[in-house]
Amino acid sequence: MGWLWKTPSKEGESQTPPPASSGLPDSGLPSAHTAHASTPSSSAQADHPPTLTREEQADAEWKKLIASLEGDISQKSHDKRRSTPETPSLDTSSSNPHAPPNSIAPDSLYPDTMSCRSAFDYAFFCQSFGGQFVNVYRYGELRSCSEHWSNFWLCMKTRTWGDERRKEAIRDHYRKKAIKYKTGPSSEDVWDVRTESIGECFNGDFAALEREVKAAEEAAAAAAASQKAAAASATAEASSASS
Repeated sequence: MGWLWKTPSKEGESQTPPPASSGLPDSGLPSAHTAHASTPSSSAQADHPPTLTREEQADAEWKKLIASLEGDISQKSHDKRRSTPETPSLDTSSSNPHAPPNSIAPDSLYPDTMSCRSAFDYAFFCQSFGGQFVNVYRYGELRSCSEHWSNFWLCMKTRTWGDERRKEAIRDHYRKKAIKYKTGPSSEDVWDVRTESIGECFNGDFAALEREVKAAEEAAAAAAASQKAAAASATAEASSASS
């Protein structure tokens, strides 16, 4: 009956050799089939990590947030170093941020830069309960936050503009704001403007007045000293009379 396993195999079929027996008795070790069967269960356990508590999830999310912020900061610093030229500039005004502007035109009095982050912080704080509480404390009433939001949206709108166009738009925005507040109410609405001179209350010989004040102070000091001496002599006479 040997012809049953000696028949030629078909083309394309691979013959798998039978596993070689070691000749040792079964020692209870898991077979290859058992190990292969246990592999899916271990992979299933790996696919389902242990459940984290609420505190552990919060810590993990916080670490991810810190890592993302650190990555953004490092990327910005790297881009800034790449964009900064290695050779120093000959223009000293650009290296000193506090240097006065080169132009003396009236438009140079208005700033030409704006921080979108600061504008959003101001608008968000004004919209909050704390911001309105500050408005009530300072002005006695609730205030509108439209001005802060207009600053923020202007900054966001001009982010993609060119440098010159962006500077001109921001400068024009601050110019309109200055015109709005400089032409508004002033202290003259409370105090009447003086239309005539106050007289001669500040006229006179100030040197002579100073001498008179000094002489009066010296006379007062001499009178106090004489009174003190008289009191001391009276005390001495009283003590001698009693003895």
